[in-house]
Amino acid sequence: MALHITLLLTCAFFSEALALKCFGCSGPSGVCTNTVTCPSRCGSMTTNIYSYGRKIDSNSTRTCADPYLCVNGSMNSGQSKVTFNSQCCNAELCNIQNAPDLSQQPLNGKQCFTCNATDCSKTLACEGDETQCFITTVDIDGKKVTRKGCTSKLFCGTNATQSLGLQAGFGVYMKCCEGNLCNAAQSLRVYFVMLVLLVPLLSLFVF
Repeated sequence: MALHITLLLTCAFFSEALALKCFGCSGPSGVCTNTVTCPSRCGSMTTNIYSYGRKIDSNSTRTCADPYLCVNGSMNSGQSKVTFNSQCCNAELCNIQNAPDLSQQPLNGKQCFTCNATDCSKTLACEGDETQCFITTVDIDGKKVTRKGCTSKLFCGTNATQSLGLQAGFGVYMKCCEGNLCNAAQSLRVYFVMLVLLVPLLSLFVF
């Protein structure tokens, strides 16, 4: 009996020690009073969606975060662009602020094909850690439209995208490849399915 009590107290102690209180909010406001109990890390992530260089949607989330979600990156088709920026920490209520927008990244020397209507012979200069080229199919007014561009490896089959079903508005059956202008062909490896339009921000972190 004494051994059982000792084990129970030990488990209770370590469960409390490993638990971390974090802010839990979603939205643009910097004021957050809601809290959640997290296993190890607090996090915040800000997502922006751009169309022809103009920001058309932005959202931020603060809650628990798994280590593999503490990432940032971007995906750019020329016409549309999605950026993610996250910040993670492991102190009590350390995610007091929203993560800032991902800053403008310098050109990295890589190029990928991009599409303008049905013309996919144009090239796009990649930025920051956009080390992959991609091809995806978008359904616009009932028609299948091909889009190509540059993307961070984050969107090409990592734990974050595969296990959480990341959605970013670039269509379905996204395919990635490495190498300069490697997205000329259609026979690239399919990494995962991207659905439509907006990012479910809350699903990027684990409550």
